[in-house]
Parts: sequence; structure tokens; C-alpha cells
Amino acid sequence: MAVVCAASRFLAMAKSLWDWDEALFCLGMRSYDVTSHHPHPPGFPVYIALGHLARFFIHSDFRALQAVNLAAGMLLFPAMFMLCRELRFRFDVALLASALLLFFSNIWFFGGGAFSDIPSLTLVVFAAALFFRGCRDAEAYLMGAFVLALAIGIRPQNLAVGLFPGIVATWHRARANWRDVVFAALLGITITAIAFGEAAWVTGSTARYLDAIRVHSDYIARIDSFRAPNRPPLWRLFDRFFIKQYGSPLLSVLTSVLVLVSIIGSVRNRDRRIAFLAMTFGPVAVMAWLMLDRFSVTRFSLAYMPLFALLAIDGVRYLVRDRPKLVVAGSAALIAAFAVWTLPALTAVRREASPPVLAVEAARGRIEPSKQHLFVAFNMVPFVEYLDPAIPFTRVLDDRAMPLSAGDRQPWLLAEDESTPRSGFVFRRERGRLWNIARRHYFECGLEPMTRLPQFGDGWYAPERNGADEWRWMGKHSTTTLPSAEGMMKLRLNLNLPGELISRHPVITVRLNGAVLDRVSTVTHFERDYKVSPAAGNRANVLELETTEVLQQPDGDPRALGIQVRYLSWGPD
Repeated sequence: MAVVCAASRFLAMAKSLWDWDEALFCLGMRSYDVTSHHPHPPGFPVYIALGHLARFFIHSDFRALQAVNLAAGMLLFPAMFMLCRELRFRFDVALLASALLLFFSNIWFFGGGAFSDIPSLTLVVFAAALFFRGCRDAEAYLMGAFVLALAIGIRPQNLAVGLFPGIVATWHRARANWRDVVFAALLGITITAIAFGEAAWVTGSTARYLDAIRVHSDYIARIDSFRAPNRPPLWRLFDRFFIKQYGSPLLSVLTSVLVLVSIIGSVRNRDRRIAFLAMTFGPVAVMAWLMLDRFSVTRFSLAYMPLFALLAIDGVRYLVRDRPKLVVAGSAALIAAFAVWTLPALTAVRREASPPVLAVEAARGRIEPSKQHLFVAFNMVPFVEYLDPAIPFTRVLDDRAMPLSAGDRQPWLLAEDESTPRSGFVFRRERGRLWNIARRHYFECGLEPMTRLPQFGDGWYAPERNGADEWRWMGKHSTTTLPSAEGMMKLRLNLNLPGELISRHPVITVRLNGAVLDRVSTVTHFERDYKVSPAAGNRANVLELETTEVLQQPDGDPRALGIQVRYLSWGPD
């Protein structure tokens, strides 16, 4: 079974990178800097280190990280099997639960790319198994501390998985020989400190590294966590995190029923093994539910899928009254159902380059910097930086972007297709079942000429640029003419105010075609989305921005600065 599971991992090997995080990991391989999100905080130092080891033998950053994932995917079966046996589950239950885990749709898919999740999961499952064995074996206890430290060096939240097994093992080892506890603590702390200390050192300084982590943590709390104002209530997300994480609607319901049967049976029988398993993976499951992006559940649920794999097989055991042959038959049918449902979704990933890669390749072959200028939507920037770092471009917000400068070169837009079909070069990946497994991004990307541009009228100063970023300053009042449109539209604004004006409590007013959309007071950063109706009769739309305070410039600069516009977007909702 271990050989079959290992061989099946090749069927998910992606032909190219596809996701935002994969691009960031590859950029981290090339030039590690957490402040630039190469990769994103906290930097995944152990994963990147493993990638560099593979890089000695593989001449591609993406393929090196993919090889790490492949090896981790192959080792996940023995890791899970060992954990089940250490929890005293029968041989058949342990084998079937381990196989089911490997053929869960999200486990299989994400193991074929350049994500850190599968290496992280494999290490932490081994660590938990070693800790449970460490209750009676000092060497296993020390090895558990070492492996858990490596897992934390990939994802710090793995501490939540290793905490309960570590406490149980520590209680036993302290009674046998307290020196084992001291040495294990020193070993774990040292390995973790080396990993993240190296990440801070390569980034440039501890202060810069910690500041990047703080900013990223604030972003997660503000945008993704239960404290985010636009996040649905936790009760509405329960099914997404704990029932629908498998991808297939039918198999999600079936597996969840089996999980529920196991929970009821375990409570009635006071099964300590299930309690130990829940105490191991339950905290990280609750953490994901509370803190992580609700649109990426299939990926973030990987951290607690071992819990559901074993509960599902245990549920089969209860349903068939623990008759071994029926346990094997029922579990094998469930595993086969997952394999049959998932396998067709992996074909396109394995055989075809992803849409963002094809779009960047099209830009490389089509854009001549002397004649055209490339504008790149924010979520496509890592792909351009990694795949074609030499091409000059300007960063914009999204596929509705209105460039802040036009110039005499034809503007082209490279973007993920989120709102309207592209009119130039379009690259698509069939959604199908893959739509329910992967993160729902980058299925359509395109490169198109920008023909409908804004006109910056009264009140605007000349555009400014620094590297890939551009902006415009305005005074007290500005007028911008946006293209005509039909149907509901989305207007997106990203504005800054001079910090010196905040004490004067400036009021920002946003008008479209004479109607007031917003009026905001005393902010340094202003980011809003508006759903609006455009001007009737196919007429142009007039955007007016106004502020009550401006900042006079020193050193003879005649400009009076009121609002800095960083990004402007206008397109179908």
C-alpha cells in the first residue's frame, strides 16, 4: 500500500507553477527576503532550505520545491500509519486511514506543486507519532522534539499540533529521566531558533524581519480572521471548514456522516485514542476556522485532514459492527471513490502549463518596450518577477485597472480575468472538479491592449513613478473622465493623504456623475470599492475627488498636495 500511494503521487505532478504562493516560494529560492514576501512571512525557512538541498540536483527552483513535496507525499503514508499504530489502532484501520488520507482530493492535488503544506504535514505527523512512542522510548522522544522543531520551521502553527503529544510524552519522560526533557527542550528550541534566526539574518535584520511578520499578522487579522468586518459569522463557515473541505459534494456528505458516526461511537465508548487524536489536530483545526482565508479552505484544511481520515475509517468500523472484512470492503470503496473522483481533475495540471505562466510567456513574446508598455495586475506581479524579471512593467490593481499614465506607447494589461473576458491573448484552464479542489484563482488569465483609458483633467499633477509603482497627486479638487459603460460597474480607489494633514481633520468627498458616493474624514489611507450605475446614453463618466485640506510644499515646489492616488479601477461588477 505504501508503494501504491507513493506511485500515485506522480499523477499530481504539475507541469508548471500555478498559484500566488508557489511564485513567492520560487522567488524566495532565488532571492530570500521576507520583507518583500520572497516568500511571505514568516518565511518558511526549513522548506526553503530543503528546496536548496534539492536544487543541488535539480536545475529549477520550481522543480526543486516540487521534488521536496513529492518526497513528503511519499512519506505521508508511513507517517500516518505510524501515528495510528502508536495510538493503538488495529493494523487494518491504520492502513486504511493512511491510504484514505493520501487519496483525499486536496492532499493529492496540493502535493504535486510547490506548496509548503504537505512537507509541513508529513513532518508534524511524524513528530506526533514519535512523541507518542516517546512515552516509553527516550530516543523516539528526542527525535520527536527534533522533527517538531523542523515542522515549526516550516509553519509555526505546527506547534499547536505537537503540543498535546509533546505534553503527554514529557509527563512520561519526566518520571523516567528528567534529563531527557531538558535535552529535548534544548534541542527543539535550538533548531527553531536557528531556522528563524537564519530567516531574519538573510532578510537583512531582526527588526525588519519582525516588522514584516507584524504587518502580515495585522493583515490576516484585518482581512482573513473572524475579526474581519466582511467575514461571515463563524457558524456560517463551519460547514466550509469541517464538511466541504474534500472538494466533492457527495463524498463530503458521505465522509462527514462517517466522521459523525465515529464521534458518537467514541463518546459512548469513551475511546481515549480518538480523544488523543482530537487533542492533537483539533487546536489547529479551530485555529484555521478562526483565522484563515475562507476562500482557501481546501488548502488550509490540509493541516487537520489526518483527524478526518481516521475518524472516517473508524466510522466505517462502527457502521459494520467492527467486522474486519466489511471494514476493509467499505473503506476500500470510500478510498476508491476519492481516487476515481480526483484523478480526472489532475490531468490538466499534469499535462498543461498554467494560465498565468502562459500569459507571462505571451507578454515576453509580444511586448516590445520601445513600442508598448506593460501594466501588470497586482496578483500577477509575482509571476512576472519570477518568470521574466527583465521585462519593465507598472503595477496596477486588477483587471479593471485605469493606468495613471499613458505616454506615447501602447499600453497592454496582463491580468487574471476576474470581471470581463480578455480581448487579446486569453489562457484558460478547464474548471470542472478542479474548481472545487484548488484555490479559485488563475483559471483565466490574459494579455490585452488597453484601449479604454481615463482622462485626467483639472486638479491633477503629472504622474510620478518609482520602479514598478506609479502615482498621481492632486490638489484640493480633481476631475477624471472614465470610459462609458453599460450595466453595474465597480469603481475601486486606493488613496493616500499626507500625514501632516491628519491633525487638521481633512474630509474626502468622492462623487461620480455629480452623485456623492462617499465622504470620509481623518484617514491616512483610503481604500474603497463602489458598485455603481454608469452614466446613461453611453456617455462618459465623471469622477470627482475633493479634500478640504492641502499641504503646501517647501523649497519652491508650487504644488499644493491634497490626495495621492495609487490605484484606480473601473470595470464591470
